[in-house]
Formats: sequence, structure tokens, C-alpha cells
Amino acid sequence: MKFLGAVLAFFLTDFFFHIIDAYAVGLKAESPGERIGAVIFGILFLLILMAFFKRIFNPSFFNGFTVATGLFLSFDIVVFHWIFQLHRITNGPEANWLEPILVVAGSILVWQGVRQEQKRNIGSLNTNIENSS
Repeated sequence: MKFLGAVLAFFLTDFFFHIIDAYAVGLKAESPGERIGAVIFGILFLLILMAFFKRIFNPSFFNGFTVATGLFLSFDIVVFHWIFQLHRITNGPEANWLEPILVVAGSILVWQGVRQEQKRNIGSLNTNIENSS
């Protein structure tokens, strides 16, 4: 049931992110430098959130957040940007190299989050076995 909830949450979040018509206080990134800067701003904000979540929440939550972030980066770009060509990260040629970098980074985040959670579960299983002996 948890898996179904996670999948449903992912698709609903992705849906809402793409239907919202957002404006950044009237600012529009028009040059390649401005568009890349906007992406870097988003990445920095994400890293700050990740650092905050790692400190505040338990490791399982952080690992789940890491996996969800990685899935969003990789799955969203591949399916919605490349296959269905709904939109791009930016509307300039820099998307041709930014998007593959983010797909690789997203895949690494998925792998890292799953691996950390597996290590955590194995560690807690060994602790439970030792305590019951």
C-alpha cells in the first residue's frame, strides 16, 4: 500500500508542477546565462532543503526524499521532456546538455537513496537479531 501511495503522490505532484502557470514576480530569464542561473538557483534551493531535511527528519524520510527527488529529475525529464516533448528545462540550447546531466544526477540520487535505506534496514535487522539473542 505504501508503494501505491508513493507512486500516486509522484504522479499527482508531477501533474500539479506542470499545470501551474507560475510567474517569478514578473522576472523572465531570457539569456542563456539567466536560464542557467535559474536552474542553478533551483538546484541550490533543493540542496538547502535536502540539508534541512537530513537534520530535522529521520533517515528513512531523508532517503525517501532523495529517491523521490531523483525519480522526479530523471523520470520527468525522460518521459515528459524527451518522449512527449511537452516542455524543456529551459527554452534554449542549453537544455541539450543540462537535461542529460540532471537525468544522470537523478539516477544517482535514486541509487544513493535506495542503497542508504537498504544499509539502514540491514543494520537494524542485525541489531534486532543481536538483541533477541
